[in-house]
Amino acid sequence: MAQYVLEILDGDRAGEVLPVPDGALRIGRKPSNDLVLADEKTSGVHAEVVLEGDRHVLRDLGSTNGTFLDGKRVTEVVLTTGDVVTVGRLRVKFREQGDATGGETDFAMHRLDARRVQKRGGALPVLIGLLVLGGAGAGGWFWWNNQQQQQAGSGEPTVQQQKAALVVAGNKLPQAVASCEAEDGWKLAEHGLAFQTGSRAHTGKAGLEAVRVEGEQADFGIATPAESLTVFSGRSLTIAAHVRTDGSARAGVRALFSNSNESSPLRFRTGSALVEARGEWQRLEFTVGVPSGCDRLDVEVVALLPDNDAVAYVDDVAVTEAGSAAPLDQKFDEGPQQALGTGTAFALQSTDVTLFGIAPGTVPPAFAGLHGADLCVLSDLGGELAVTPGPRSVTLAATGVNDLQFQFPADSAGQTLARAGADGPFEPVSAAGEQSATALLLGITNTTRVLLRTDAAVPFVGQLGGGLYRVRVGAANVELVVSFFSEGQRALELRREAEAADADHRHGEALALLERLQREVPEDSEVLAQAARLRAQIAARLDDQLAELQREFDEAQFFDTRGGFERVARGVDRLTELYGEATLATRPLASQLHEGASTRLAALDAERQKAEEQRLDELAAAFKAAEQPGLAKLVEDYKQRRGEN
Repeated sequence: MAQYVLEILDGDRAGEVLPVPDGALRIGRKPSNDLVLADEKTSGVHAEVVLEGDRHVLRDLGSTNGTFLDGKRVTEVVLTTGDVVTVGRLRVKFREQGDATGGETDFAMHRLDARRVQKRGGALPVLIGLLVLGGAGAGGWFWWNNQQQQQAGSGEPTVQQQKAALVVAGNKLPQAVASCEAEDGWKLAEHGLAFQTGSRAHTGKAGLEAVRVEGEQADFGIATPAESLTVFSGRSLTIAAHVRTDGSARAGVRALFSNSNESSPLRFRTGSALVEARGEWQRLEFTVGVPSGCDRLDVEVVALLPDNDAVAYVDDVAVTEAGSAAPLDQKFDEGPQQALGTGTAFALQSTDVTLFGIAPGTVPPAFAGLHGADLCVLSDLGGELAVTPGPRSVTLAATGVNDLQFQFPADSAGQTLARAGADGPFEPVSAAGEQSATALLLGITNTTRVLLRTDAAVPFVGQLGGGLYRVRVGAANVELVVSFFSEGQRALELRREAEAADADHRHGEALALLERLQREVPEDSEVLAQAARLRAQIAARLDDQLAELQREFDEAQFFDTRGGFERVARGVDRLTELYGEATLATRPLASQLHEGASTRLAALDAERQKAEEQRLDELAAAFKAAEQPGLAKLVEDYKQRRGEN
């Protein structure tokens, strides 16, 4: 392979030559650069020349004043021998080592690289050819340069911009796929509207483009290579693509990691921000670690097209094993849960899936379609996620978003409790709905149990659908507690105290202890389930006893016996003493039986008193008829005393 150099053409160092290495050569004002240019218009780290495959690529590194090739500002371009690059106010020439021709006064036309020329039709190519073949000299060169500037001003690609398809060394994608020049090898309508191949390209002759046609309902599109890539857990990958947009379009590139075993439900989706790159190609790149348990990668190119004037272009996609990014793989000191993640993707797993992932809670209108399809991720909005694991919890701190949506398995909504204040009680809440709380507890087993906790009361909004239980939390910082050892121990103590009270016939006290367990320490689902069973047993016994009293009441009514009604009334009083007034108040039958028995007893007492008074009247009348006034008065006085009492 030919050896290349950079020759400085301007300034005090004009004529100096620096060999171009096989790796990267940095250019800038700072002493740490490989080529140091002492020019105030040159940025500290201005640009770099990188060997990619068999070609050298010039890449601007976000400089203030830009990098120019043949008078055209560039962000990235494949260099050809003889190219003169302007960095700040100084020019640098890229040439083969040993080729010393050229310079500021050299007007000889360099041989045009056919791979950089776009066929435009008309008289222009003919005239260009005449100028090149005829060696038209300085006048021809100035005419040609003027044509290039006019094309650049119109937004059309110039001859210098037309490069052979970029070849990236170590690219895991086949070149035919990476170059985006044909539809073969791509699934162009993986989600939403379809991509297609078009003539606008970063390099080569074609690229992918997404256009929203009239009547199209979807406002986003996702395309992916037809074949997944095999990857290895723990390794770092750098994923890049070039994007360009028109109108209000946005575009980006993402990684979707999964396991080739389809029974594994976890998916990790993260990537670059979806950006507006109007009128100029922009290189997007991110480095990510392959999550534990994943062996498959699907690259996704994403376009947002809010209106019919929006168009997104994607070209030169690359996946290389490069960079350094460690995935998250955290086991907790207590419990079987495991925190997994990479980039802005996060999940919790145990023997079951505890948490599938997180997404932005609310999004700008342009992202609404993607979000509604459960395909929007934090990185789409330029968000970042800091994950801080602890012994029994993990704290998530997101930037770039105001709230978060957590996606749980649907059965996690089966037992949902909320705590309004930091030290308040847990109360049952509807899974689908909104409540202001500092904590939300959900999950049906200890392997799916999780507590979402915030520093202050915020809205928690639950939604069921599509096999998921989505919880939107009105905060960007949320702690997920997954292990509840100390709470489980306290709950176990309360349950045992309740069992002892129940065995000692202090059923009301037992129920109060069980209610306290649920209100204060319900985190351990097993103990909570045991407490629920004990509560159900106590309640069943109470209901059985009330049913027995109902039968006695029915018999007492049939025979109209005072003793039967007395047993029913005493029985209800005894249940109130054992189970407590609050518990009996929840049983309408108890009050009905007590009221019915008491009413009938009062009626029987009234009937008996009336019969007694009638008997005394008859006795007094008999004494009077027998001319025994003293005895008659004695009976009347007795009747009067009974009435007073």
